[in-house]
Amino acid sequence: MGSARRTTYSRRSALRALAAGPAFLILAACGEEAPEQPTPPATTGRGDLDAALRRARTAAASVTERAPEPGPSLPQPGQRRAVPVAVMSLEVAGPRLFGLFANGLLDAGRRSEGRYKFDDVPLDFSLTSDWSMSRSLAAVEASAPELVVFFDIDLDDLVAHDQLMPLGDFLAADPDFDPGAFWPGVLESGRHDGEQFGLPFAVSPSFTLVNGELAAERDIELPEPTLQAFTAEAFLRTAQAFHEPDPPDGGLGTRGILGVVLPEPTASGDYLVFPPVTVALLSALGSFRDSSGGLAPLEGDKAREVLEFYVDLIHRHQLLKIGNFDFGPYLQAGTWGIGFGTIAFSDIGEFLADNRVYPFPAFGSGRNPTHTFNLGIVKSARDPEVAYDALRHLYSAIAPDSTLPPFRVDAAAIRKLMPELNGDDENVLLHLLENAAFDGSSRSESEVLRDTIVRDVFLGETDPAEGLRRAVQEMQALPASG
Repeated sequence: MGSARRTTYSRRSALRALAAGPAFLILAACGEEAPEQPTPPATTGRGDLDAALRRARTAAASVTERAPEPGPSLPQPGQRRAVPVAVMSLEVAGPRLFGLFANGLLDAGRRSEGRYKFDDVPLDFSLTSDWSMSRSLAAVEASAPELVVFFDIDLDDLVAHDQLMPLGDFLAADPDFDPGAFWPGVLESGRHDGEQFGLPFAVSPSFTLVNGELAAERDIELPEPTLQAFTAEAFLRTAQAFHEPDPPDGGLGTRGILGVVLPEPTASGDYLVFPPVTVALLSALGSFRDSSGGLAPLEGDKAREVLEFYVDLIHRHQLLKIGNFDFGPYLQAGTWGIGFGTIAFSDIGEFLADNRVYPFPAFGSGRNPTHTFNLGIVKSARDPEVAYDALRHLYSAIAPDSTLPPFRVDAAAIRKLMPELNGDDENVLLHLLENAAFDGSSRSESEVLRDTIVRDVFLGETDPAEGLRRAVQEMQALPASG
């Protein structure tokens, strides 16, 4: 992404990350239910965090020797016991995550001293209206996968269909497992009804990317990149400062927001808006559920205000275009102000020149919408103890090098993992990870919420409060499997 003098990258990759492409939509709802997220503890000293990172990166050196309750059933060095792992394709995972899987499978085999041979089992991920992770996993049953990589949004579906093995007993007996090492809320995102089914290996904040170079050229004063300063109002002011309508006689103006509302549903029946309204609602509420598990927050004033804000962006300010809009020319010319994405699906090209990382606009909760990616044991694994030992080896190979790791690291470690960042953006990401919001909605719930709002409110004439009421009713009517 960039101006004419920058290295450009494809429109496809630009739209994937900045216009919240298909991979981003997979994650429209994410995280485990957390009605009251505690205030994160104060960040420890630099030395403590460096030490924690070193421990995490070297844990694999003794992972087999310290396996919980080791027994003769565990493979011996050089045995190369096959461990099929159900993973996402490059098209779904994106280059960062797919590279992590591909390298991690090989590295985990080496780290295990040849005890295991990790083989990938690609999962079908056709986003049709009836697609589900549980059906995709069941479709590769003949390959006998023992481990599975999954999005947090698909946890409920997998558990409802009894396809994941609980990890609680294994983790309790594992001397290397430290629940206190994770970012606040991250470990909980792999839980269902209090039981740990997924072990998060990567965390991915939603973020805003601001064109710092164009801001400097036009003397646009940018707000501070914090959740306290980058409010909905500050986001609107910044977008308006960038925005210049296209000249009536042809040519390019400047898109203040790389955003769009598709006027018709996609082939899979989805009604889409970028930036995703479900993410904005999570930013406002912190969680879609109250302490009893109900959806009352989605019918409150904060949720209604988010929809009213979007209606203004679309119809009053015309900052979100209705139509099949082509952002390519604006990206190539560098005449854009604000884009959106998630770190795990970001492309290094997005951070060229002085493109700066900001929080997703803070709509009220003081938390930043964040996703996790999990590793679990398939319920049908033929030997649970061996499967967990294999999981430990694979986890030790991928979690420390994830962008970004699930456990606490300092800003210097983030910079090392993402050297393409500009300025002090690693501190922005640290801020987002320490103040992350996770949601426990299923994929079906998220789709119903999004589709109802976009179809009835943004493209229709339904009042925002009534649109939210309809969405909640439809979410409550979904089967328990989600």
